[in-house]
Amino acid sequence: MKNIHNAARPRARAALTFVAAITALVSVTACSSSGKKYTIPESLCGIDISRDVLEPLLQKGETLTEHPESSGSTKRCRIHVDGQSVLSASTERWADDTTARDVAQSALAVDPQDQQSDQGGFIYSPTGAVGKVNCAKAEAAHEPLWASVRVTHDDAKAEDMLKLIEAYAEAVGASEQCAG
Repeated sequence: MKNIHNAARPRARAALTFVAAITALVSVTACSSSGKKYTIPESLCGIDISRDVLEPLLQKGETLTEHPESSGSTKRCRIHVDGQSVLSASTERWADDTTARDVAQSALAVDPQDQQSDQGGFIYSPTGAVGKVNCAKAEAAHEPLWASVRVTHDDAKAEDMLKLIEAYAEAVGASEQCAG
């Protein structure tokens, strides 16, 4: 009887080792199954953003490139994956009495009637969002700065867009754009 019990132990260890190996393989496969072979950036054209905030909004692909643009008081950052625009973030100065609904009215991929957060300071949808930047110097000059973000694909979630606009507006507020 003792021999049978001892013989079961190596089989149990082998089974546990097999299960651990399969679990590790599934974990590695799950990470690479995102289909993103590029490195997720830590910024949007120089504005620091957490990779955790950006990653859910970026599409599968081989290469990622950033394309900064400026025109007047508008600064824009376009993210391309494999040559296709997938995400755009911008800042723009608006009149002192501007509301998030006003900004959403002219923004692509977001509507003034979309979901609101922060007492109406942010408006967001699965494809776009707008929000006011806390930028004391610009506000003192009666030139509030507003941020907007959008994606060009349909598989984004509204919650992820809200996280992005909140993080982007905060990062812009701490950046050189608000320094002077």
